[in-house]
Amino acid sequence: MQSPFRVLAPGRVCLFGEHSDYLGLGAIPAAISLRITIDARPVEGNEIRIIYEDLNEVDQFPIDAMAAYRHQRDYVRSAFNMMRRRGGHPEQAWEIVVSGDIPLAAGLSSSSALTVAAVLSFARIAGIDLSTSDIAVTSFNAEVTEFHESGGMMDHLASAYGGVIHLDDHGLTQLPARLGGLVIGDSLEPKTDTVGDLVQIRTQAEEGYSVLGARINGFDHRSTPLDRVEKVAHLIPDSCRLTTITTLRNRDITRRACSLLLDHVPDKEQIGQMIDQHHHLLRDGLGRSTPKIERLISAAKEAGALGCKINGSGGGGTMLAYAPGHERPVMEAIESAGGVPYMVEVDNGARVVLI
Repeated sequence: MQSPFRVLAPGRVCLFGEHSDYLGLGAIPAAISLRITIDARPVEGNEIRIIYEDLNEVDQFPIDAMAAYRHQRDYVRSAFNMMRRRGGHPEQAWEIVVSGDIPLAAGLSSSSALTVAAVLSFARIAGIDLSTSDIAVTSFNAEVTEFHESGGMMDHLASAYGGVIHLDDHGLTQLPARLGGLVIGDSLEPKTDTVGDLVQIRTQAEEGYSVLGARINGFDHRSTPLDRVEKVAHLIPDSCRLTTITTLRNRDITRRACSLLLDHVPDKEQIGQMIDQHHHLLRDGLGRSTPKIERLISAAKEAGALGCKINGSGGGGTMLAYAPGHERPVMEAIESAGGVPYMVEVDNGARVVLI
């Protein structure tokens, strides 16, 4: 009989490049010390039994067949199916207890962390050795491809690799910057339709890129300088002009931030200013903030945060405050403004711990 084990998979914040990875543009996420935990132990029988501890729910399905989906986004079952398709077949029944401290549907990639944790768990159960890249790709397929949804692989790569990473069309780079002073503020507002938002932004941006491609010789949204774009921006339809230009401005901020984060001790003031600039684009260019998020950001800034931004798809959820040396006052300010604060650190990637 196999031994019990625990899997830890971190959530993430996107420091720079929010709403960029699914457009093929660069992004800089950081894994954070809010995690999904899976405790797995072998049991008698012929079923996988999933206990969602925080939701007070139980699921179970046979070990010897593909798991039928009960609903859209049935991520633990899809992770199990990914392993079966790779030839992984559990030899015994297992009880899997899922818990976590990542606020759900709040822009911190709780669903991706859950999927990464489930993939890593079922790989271990099936005796399949996955590389870090395999974990991320398989988790992306389990969460996004399997359910025909929009989204990039940033969240899965961030959870699998850990640390601060830069992603673009050239691949993944682990950045050496040591970032402290990260505080999360949960607005307690449920996010609006994440999938619909991503589809709308992607559709508008790609329409704008198409127009630019017809007007600028050799246009490439990943590299064409913004000043060339601005000369013909008036030719982009009103319905997608602001979104298109905003994504390119985000691209340039992310590129500059990457250069700063190659330093082990980056300039804190510059990082804070760039986080603010990124948020202003997300708020004013993509319409992703809310009045409650803005109140939390104002409170955090008054308490000493150097930079703040909304997290994830936006329209509610959480915000990030970069507040080195002012973490406690910023947490108190967020709480006074009606939010729930979390002090977090940059975390390691998903891992198995024997128990």
